[in-house]
Amino acid sequence: MKSIWLAAGLALLGSLAHGQSMPQADALWRSENVDRPEAVHVPVGSDWAYIGNQSGAGEETDPPGQGYVSRLNLETGEWQARWADGFDDPLGIVSQDGLLYMVDAGRHVVALDTDSGEELDRWTLDVDNTFLNDIAIDPDGRIWVTDTRGGRVFGLVEGAWRTLFEGAPFTGANGIEYVDGWIYIVCSSGVGNLIRVQPDTLATELLLEGEGSLDGVVTDGRGGLVLSDLRGRLLHWSETAGLTVLDGFEDEDIMLNSIGGTPDGRFIFAPHWSSSQLSAYEIHYPAQ
Repeated sequence: MKSIWLAAGLALLGSLAHGQSMPQADALWRSENVDRPEAVHVPVGSDWAYIGNQSGAGEETDPPGQGYVSRLNLETGEWQARWADGFDDPLGIVSQDGLLYMVDAGRHVVALDTDSGEELDRWTLDVDNTFLNDIAIDPDGRIWVTDTRGGRVFGLVEGAWRTLFEGAPFTGANGIEYVDGWIYIVCSSGVGNLIRVQPDTLATELLLEGEGSLDGVVTDGRGGLVLSDLRGRLLHWSETAGLTVLDGFEDEDIMLNSIGGTPDGRFIFAPHWSSSQLSAYEIHYPAQ
């Protein structure tokens, strides 16, 4: 992993670009030290990026227990290939209060210790026509989980599941993120919606529609969002500037799955499930 930590180290010493009117992305590196990666997460205050690897073909017919979580230290470049393993198909990842929460096999939410990787708890949703995909947590500790197959959003509080939303505009609900008092949800399956939810009232606002098959959503650290499109586009959205294409792989057989990023939005990590690769970007934002 030497090439990874060298590139990351140089990037961490870099300066933000000034003078441009729109965000810009610089590709830093692309690694093949992953196996069917689907999601990346960088906890607030942590030097580690956590990467969920589905391994195998990433299908329900795969033998159980092939999935695992890797982690990369963003300061030193230390690579822990199998930091936690024995999972079926790791999906969305989020963290809070020293715990890492991960969706596994489209049916479970698993709680792991962020230091040891030890599994501490597991909650299973037994509902027909369901594929749990991504996960977020609000400050009250409510866990939000998207169901891509059923077009639903579930809440998980103290082990009890509740359906929060179902049907349009949540068809293909995929990526989900808590940002500055709001829950943001993106939809795949060709729907391409970006939805904002007020967590207390559950009031919704449709911000984008018809933007391909959106998969990942993370904060840019300044009120906007970085999004990924399964077709191979890395995007930025803000209320003032709208949608900007940061990078695109439409001509490559490469997917952009559930991206992760540093809380300040400066570094974004994009898993490519189809090609078993992981890309890193430095995002340069206009001066505020």
